[in-house]
Amino acid sequence: MVFITFARGRLIGSSLLIHEAQNPEIFSIVKRQCAALGLPLPLVFVRQDPLVPAAAIGFGEPYSLVLSSEYLEELREDELSFVIGRQLGHIAAGHVRYQSLLSVNGNENALVSLIFGPWLRRCELTCDKVGLICCGSLDAASRAIAILALRGFGRQIDLRSFATQQASIGDDTVLKWGEWLGSEPYATRRIADLTAFAASTQYERYEEWFLRSEAVAPIPLPLPGSRRLDRGDLAGRGRRMLAAAIDVVVLLAASSYFVPNASSRPPKIPRAVVVNGLPNGANVQLGPLSVKIPAEKAAPAASSAPTPVPTASPTARLHGAWKRRLAELVTRSLSFGFASFLYFALLIAVVGQSFGMMIAGLRVSSLDLRRPSFGQALARGALIGMFHWPIALLAPFTTCWFHDWMTKTRVVAGERLIARVANG
Repeated sequence: MVFITFARGRLIGSSLLIHEAQNPEIFSIVKRQCAALGLPLPLVFVRQDPLVPAAAIGFGEPYSLVLSSEYLEELREDELSFVIGRQLGHIAAGHVRYQSLLSVNGNENALVSLIFGPWLRRCELTCDKVGLICCGSLDAASRAIAILALRGFGRQIDLRSFATQQASIGDDTVLKWGEWLGSEPYATRRIADLTAFAASTQYERYEEWFLRSEAVAPIPLPLPGSRRLDRGDLAGRGRRMLAAAIDVVVLLAASSYFVPNASSRPPKIPRAVVVNGLPNGANVQLGPLSVKIPAEKAAPAASSAPTPVPTASPTARLHGAWKRRLAELVTRSLSFGFASFLYFALLIAVVGQSFGMMIAGLRVSSLDLRRPSFGQALARGALIGMFHWPIALLAPFTTCWFHDWMTKTRVVAGERLIARVANG
């Protein structure tokens, strides 16, 4: 997550920020669609990218919408409305957090596409429908898909004939491999699915819902320092427990590196087998001479009966086993606490959320909506590392945990803050 945050900063730092005075045509499309969809306004950037026409990235509000300057030159206003609308669909559906984790710049590699391809392709087909609702024209949406696939040549093709190519694939498994190994469905399938969706009653209902909006501006985001948190802004216990469970899985894997492996220790050799570092009775060649190490002589037996070997009592053996188990438990607890300190202090200071919080849609905030300071992040990590057992036991009974109260920070759900601001 830290690497992705830095990479996102490099990406955005090399792009052009779009606002009302800079390319107002693009900004007005984004603003109008965000108002209709009930979304906060994302940061809009234009970059030079010959591979990715548009991408929405980020782990929380405000998200970033990045458009390719090369494709902007090819798209008309209604086609651009489709492209922007489908990216806003990713934001509204909650896809962006996971897609940003899989890909920094919106261009998935073959391994990611192979593992997560079914989910990624379903997301693309869903957001195509959102783009169609936003632009309001099946012809414009189909042209946009053709241009994204074929660039300027897409204007010279017959879209209906292009869509019918999907039927040629049929049930041929070999021909479908190209789609199964990609992060996006075939362009022909996307157009065919949009055509079927536009003819359905479901499209009519969604289009009516989209046009019913009287909002003229997107939902404003709560500004840092503009207000103070209250109990209604805090994340619920269920989502916090989900985030904590994910973090525990990550930490158990990480803390194992700090625990020495018993199997890696060298085996103990009985003292009677080794004399001066050499086995009993061994022949050592010293130049032309051969020297034999004498074997240790056993003490003469007092009688013909075997000498009994003293053994520990069952109570002593049980006590020794408990001591070893307790020492192992303490060692693992200390290693888990140290890993927790590094994990939470680093991620909260840099990203503002842990990996589990990112999955659950949560983040850490100070009481006045500002990002936690480095000292607060360090203190949170130290308290979690030292008191992870009491925190785990008391967590199900409160929404404000011990380390939240001590560091004057809170774990909040972003959509609750946005809803409260929207409702006044």
